[in-house]
Amino acid sequence: MATQTKHDWADDEELEETTTTDLPPQQKIQNKDGTWTIIDYYYNEAGNKVKRTRRVRYVVRREVVNPRVAERRTWAKFGDAASDSPGPNPSTTTVGENIIFVPSVNWRKEAKDEANDPNAQAMKDKLKDKKVKCRICNGEHFTARCPYKDTMAPIGEAGAVDPAAGMGDEPSAAAAAATGAAGPGKKGSYVPPALRGDRAGARGETMGGKYGERDDLATLRVTNVSEMAEEQELRDMFERFGRVTRVFLAKDRDTGLAKGFAFISFADRDDAVKACNKMDGFGFRHLILRVEFAKKAA
Repeated sequence: MATQTKHDWADDEELEETTTTDLPPQQKIQNKDGTWTIIDYYYNEAGNKVKRTRRVRYVVRREVVNPRVAERRTWAKFGDAASDSPGPNPSTTTVGENIIFVPSVNWRKEAKDEANDPNAQAMKDKLKDKKVKCRICNGEHFTARCPYKDTMAPIGEAGAVDPAAGMGDEPSAAAAAATGAAGPGKKGSYVPPALRGDRAGARGETMGGKYGERDDLATLRVTNVSEMAEEQELRDMFERFGRVTRVFLAKDRDTGLAKGFAFISFADRDDAVKACNKMDGFGFRHLILRVEFAKKAA
């Protein structure tokens, strides 16, 4: 029985060197439309000679950068990246997208007209010394941010608190109401709902009237909420459509993350309808919101 000689990998490399030298050289032909036709030859896995024809177009892109940035690009790589090819290595480097700001053609004229606008300047001078004042507690904040917006009515309406009395008078006012000393005409004191106006002896209203009562007909149920969402974010999004009286975002007691649903209550049902139509399907963070009207429990 004849003995079989052991295959040597050096034979394959020698064969490959001899075969590659038999291939014709690469040809590059320039076309009339500015493209190039590249013709080259190679051996496939089966050992057959293959001719490959490619048509390419070279595009020269000029970029103006800071001279220091251009200098850093010429520095030699070192360490583990010393053997890398020129340019960033995608396995170790993340290249951000270049965002080019292109102003409008007349941006200088628009900025100049805005600066010289007498109406805009008059409005700035008018509001220069003005401060934001809440319509509920007279504090220096927006009414939508008032901590008492769900329990107090605006100044001048029934159930409103006199801002001159100050918030520190509430305990004494409550004590006076408990003893029956406070009357419906006394400002700055709490008046029971049954004694407000001409409703003496009648059934009292819900605490806070229409500003503290939750209206389920104007409450939206928002689902598919991101677990990283916050109540203030939801309030800011829905307040574009009208006055929001209540925002409830369900959160996990242990982790503090949102459970995925929330309730948004509006003062006006028409505003709730607009918010439902606009926000249903709205992309918030990495999820799509589902907005519908809340259903009353049976």
